[in-house]
Amino acid sequence: MEIFLPISGVEIMAWKLILLGFTVGVIGGFFGVGGAFMVTPALNVFGFPMAYAIGTDMAHIAGKSIVATAKHRKYGNVDMRLGIIMIIGTAVGIEGGAMTIMWLEKVGSVDFVVRITYMVLLFGLSSFMLYEYLKLTKGTTEKAKTVTDAGTSALALKMQKIKIPPMVNLRVSGFSISVWIILIVSAFTGFLAGFLGVGGGFIRMPSLMYVIGCPTRVAVGTDLFEIVITGAYGAFSYAMKGRVEIIAAAVMLIGAAVGAQFGTLATQYVKGLKIRLYFAVTMTLAGVSVVFKHLAGSYKGVYSSDLNAWVKANPDFIQWAKTEGASLGSAKMQVRDWIMMNKDAVKGWIAQQSDVIQQAKAMEKAWNDYSGYLMLGAAVGLSILIISKMVQGIRLEKRLAVQAKATAGE
Repeated sequence: MEIFLPISGVEIMAWKLILLGFTVGVIGGFFGVGGAFMVTPALNVFGFPMAYAIGTDMAHIAGKSIVATAKHRKYGNVDMRLGIIMIIGTAVGIEGGAMTIMWLEKVGSVDFVVRITYMVLLFGLSSFMLYEYLKLTKGTTEKAKTVTDAGTSALALKMQKIKIPPMVNLRVSGFSISVWIILIVSAFTGFLAGFLGVGGGFIRMPSLMYVIGCPTRVAVGTDLFEIVITGAYGAFSYAMKGRVEIIAAAVMLIGAAVGAQFGTLATQYVKGLKIRLYFAVTMTLAGVSVVFKHLAGSYKGVYSSDLNAWVKANPDFIQWAKTEGASLGSAKMQVRDWIMMNKDAVKGWIAQQSDVIQQAKAMEKAWNDYSGYLMLGAAVGLSILIISKMVQGIRLEKRLAVQAKATAGE
């Protein structure tokens, strides 16, 4: 069934949104992340303008995370004290990141700096986690089977030894730590989230493990709890700007609510160390996707200045900017929004340009598509892997229960 989304003007098959919601729901419940780095490029491939893709994803993330958090709390994986303190630091950090982005926009370096930072973080985190996994499982296959989690990192142990009051006892995580350490770490991860324009789960989850010292499953559950709050705030912010396709978010949530149940349950049957390994692979793929986006941006640079100049001189844009566009603020934002809302006019302008510009536009679209399809394929593949591990774990659990009954009967 094809549905029309009136806010963005996109037509899309409902099953695509349900499938995307389900797969990212599985991954989010398993890793404790919102999954914006997967959903946003995938929605972009499906025809959503980027601003609508981000806003719709925020709304879907907020709803999905509620389901996943409730399930994780049932399993004892959510440290509520830690999560509440982190929300305070995250809010402060996000504002700082957003202000830095505004400054970079003024000097004209925002796209390049954000992409490079994104790539460094993704490849840096994934490389470290892969190294950690290989180091802990080096040797025989028997050793790989017996190591269940990475344990507390040296950095986290040092953080826990800093006794600056007030101290907080995190019973679920199993240690005490200074409130100031939590606030500083959460403010830093919040800054990066606001700077990169993402939910920040892929940064916060490793920080909970390696800097604060949470066990893997508790880091997953606690991060999801925080995403409930930050996702809701982000969804509200984008909705006020008219950038949330609430119909699409609701359809995606149908799949996500089911997928999150599977992903959360799977954490009970997969060792913490394996969760870190799968997360590292996911970050590597996300990093490659950002490289593709960076290549797309380089092709866009060939024609963007000419396109912007044409838009600013267009009578239709001038009239629109005086009325509806005035609420957007900067001229750059007005041009960007007008381009998104007038795709046919932009296509007509591109068609009248030189072969160089037309080829650059085609290459930009191709690399953006590669980025989106990579993330969509990764989401489907990872969700299949996670569900298969869950099914294996349930079967093993039942088999052991049957054996235990048979032994007791003897």
